[in-house]
Amino acid sequence: MSGDDKEELTLKSFEELSFFDNLALFYLCNETPPQTLALAFLVGDKKVCGSMLGVMDSKRRAFVHELMAKQNDFSDEKKQAAVQGLLIIADGLISRNLIRKQGKFYFGTERG
Repeated sequence: MSGDDKEELTLKSFEELSFFDNLALFYLCNETPPQTLALAFLVGDKKVCGSMLGVMDSKRRAFVHELMAKQNDFSDEKKQAAVQGLLIIADGLISRNLIRKQGKFYFGTERG
């Protein structure tokens, strides 16, 4: 037991989302508020952002793009907070077994 007050997150960085399959990314995009996605995408790895945008439906993708344009001037602090929020949501999906880790890869699990 460590003396840390915070629980250890499974994911440490936005770039680790590149190890998510499309179903895992789909779950993550659907669970994350569009404002959070938009802010995180402004500072996140472009390949990961592209993959995440690719699994969204067209209306949600357009809305997130619109928010990105509006939120571009937000502070880096807010953008980094959004990245942390995204990682916390991903961790929640992992703990709920909607996403499972296998080696360094993450796979969405089919819902019954």
